[in-house]
Amino acid sequence: MDAGNLSIIQLLEDIFFFNGFSREELAELLETGEWSKASEGKRIITEGDVDLYMYVLVQGKVKVVFNGKVLAVLDTGDTFGEFGLMGGRRTAHVEASKDCLLLGFNADRLNQLPLPLQIKLLKKILFTLFARLQKVNQRAWLDLPTKWR
Repeated sequence: MDAGNLSIIQLLEDIFFFNGFSREELAELLETGEWSKASEGKRIITEGDVDLYMYVLVQGKVKVVFNGKVLAVLDTGDTFGEFGLMGGRRTAHVEASKDCLLLGFNADRLNQLPLPLQIKLLKKILFTLFARLQKVNQRAWLDLPTKWR
C-alpha cells in the first residue's frame, strides 16, 4: 500500500460509516468507489432520476430537498442515495450547501467485490437506513397530538 493510499485510508478510518472495516477492505472499497467533487449549489442527485449510486460525504455539507422543503442537512461522514443501489427512482434532490468531496459507489461495481465484503458493506448500509428510519419515527411520534400518544 503506497503512502497516498494510506493517507486516504486514514481519512476514511475517521468516518463513522467505515468503522469496522480493515485497511485491506478499505483499500478494496477505494478501488471500487469513484471520487467526485461538488461545488456549493451543485445538484448531486435529482428527484425522479434513476441511477445506481450511493455516496459517502467525505468532506462538506449537503441538503436533501423534497417539494422545495429541506428535509435534512447532512455533514461530513454521512451517507445518502442508498436507494439508488436498488435501481429505484430518486425521491428527493440532494444539493451541495458547501463544497463537497464525495466517494460514490455504483451497484454494479459493488457486486464485483468479494462476497464477505459485500455483506459487510450492506450491513453498514442497512444499519444506516434503520437509524435514519428510527429518527424519522421518533419525530413523527413527537408531532402527534398528546392525546394520541
